Amino acid sequence: TVLVHEVQMCFDKIQQWMDYYYLQLNESKTEFIVFGSNKLLNMVEIGGINFPSGTSIRFVSSVKNLGIYMDSKLTMSKQVIELKKKSFRTIRNINKIRFLLSRDQLKTVVNSLVVSCLDYCNALYFGVSEKLLNQLQLIQNACSKTVTGKYKHDHMENDLYDLHWLDVRKRVIFKLGLLSYKSVIGLAPKYLQELFKYEHHGHHLKLIVPILDSMHGNHSLSVIGPKLMNRLPNEITTANDVCSFKKLLKTYLFNLSTLELKKLIA
Repeated sequence: TVLVHEVQMCFDKIQQWMDYYYLQLNESKTEFIVFGSNKLLNMVEIGGINFPSGTSIRFVSSVKNLGIYMDSKLTMSKQVIELKKKSFRTIRNINKIRFLLSRDQLKTVVNSLVVSCLDYCNALYFGVSEKLLNQLQLIQNACSKTVTGKYKHDHMENDLYDLHWLDVRKRVIFKLGLLSYKSVIGLAPKYLQELFKYEHHGHHLKLIVPILDSMHGNHSLSVIGPKLMNRLPNEITTANDVCSFKKLLKTYLFNLSTLELKKLIA
């Protein structure tokens, strides 16, 4: 009862804010989600919220925000499922016309239509299960086979290396590193810059890595960002500009083994 009352008050404040700025809340498209652990979610027993107008807002298990599906347990499983459907549908369509295109043209098309979707907001995939990461890797593998002219059951061999593509896990770390670097040098939004603070560590300056108790907290940018920047070679973190940083970081990650990558982010 208390939660229902608080939620209704929250919607009232949102309605007042929108009215003040001459906006309209579309009640029929409004959704409500609770994020938390299984224990917390089992304690929540609300079917929906009723507006004075008679519209009822139902609680949902996943929502779409800026093109990303977020589930109530933040596992990213819904996002991976939807991305996989979209990507393989696009790849099938590209395969129908790939005999008309050169390899360079195919690479451009695949990068534009599929790989760009795989990279969109991919920092959110840090900390997801190995099963979901393997599903994402299947998408990239299919992209490489399309570019190289292979078929579904052909072996990958060194295709990613030949295309100079980082695998999915390394692409996630690359995006985290890039966001961290931009935050440190002042090119990221202020709310991200505030997550990165220095302290003296002996004779050197190191970024402060906060200590958090929750699993999701330890997977956040405020923790993994400083940790990553502290562990990367100095020649990368002191790059003169973003382009140099991206080039150095990609080369560094490209040469890392799976074990070395795990140690980098452990």
